[in-house]
Amino acid sequence: MDYYQTLGIKEDADQDEIRAAYKKLAMKNHPDRGGDTKRFQEISQAYDTLSDPQKKAQYDAQKNGFNPFGQRGPFEHVNEMFNFHFGAGGPHFSHGFRQQNLRRNKDLTIRVNISLQQSYTGTQIEARYTTPNGRNQTVVVDIPAGISNGQTIRYQGLGDDSISSLPKGSLNVQIFVEHDPNYERIQNDLWTTLRINILEAMVGCQKEVTHLDGTSLPVRLRPGVTDGTEFAANGKGFKDVNTGRVGTMFIKVKVDIPAVTEPGIRSELEALYARINKTS
Repeated sequence: MDYYQTLGIKEDADQDEIRAAYKKLAMKNHPDRGGDTKRFQEISQAYDTLSDPQKKAQYDAQKNGFNPFGQRGPFEHVNEMFNFHFGAGGPHFSHGFRQQNLRRNKDLTIRVNISLQQSYTGTQIEARYTTPNGRNQTVVVDIPAGISNGQTIRYQGLGDDSISSLPKGSLNVQIFVEHDPNYERIQNDLWTTLRINILEAMVGCQKEVTHLDGTSLPVRLRPGVTDGTEFAANGKGFKDVNTGRVGTMFIKVKVDIPAVTEPGIRSELEALYARINKTS
């Protein structure tokens, strides 16, 4: 897959062009908006590489015939570069090029569902699973703030132990983030909608938007604000579990226009409209 072709940009595109192309394609192809999941994953994968100068340099070098990683191509997913490992001494990050122990019990994979809010704040979840030899196991999954849908947390030594003479396998916990009707995550940015009525849009107003973590953000709307206007709150998005960088919260204005059918109210509105036209 050519990341530049995926985003529809030239190879000399700057970061502003890369971000603009990603945002346009992500909004169009996001599964929550009826888009194709595979296509959205390809777009996110391309942006994850090209938006990071170091990853972009590595990708460009490999694309032009120099591959510092041997025969292996660019990272297929952020989890290939950084995986969560939990073993003796607690959690730590490690690079994705892990030495494979070919003589050990099998790894096991389980799925854990969390809410979008839990993915933002981080949480602990107790998960139960059964090993191939029928033994019931329980693990407390420490989910870091900012973890995204599909990422995996790896626990060494908690997998299959059917063959006692071999080392135990690992347990891979796949994280699935449930859809939230009021918020949407795109890359590390948080999106929500602020709905106002037509009169509020005309005269302007002060509103408060509830953040995913429960706090309130004040939003001042000027008179004549239009439908689709976006506000940005830097540092209010998701934390990247690999880099520590925090995304942005975007608030998109949606102006609701009611259908007025009561004759008396229609007459009053028509008179008001005429007065507004005279003063404009």
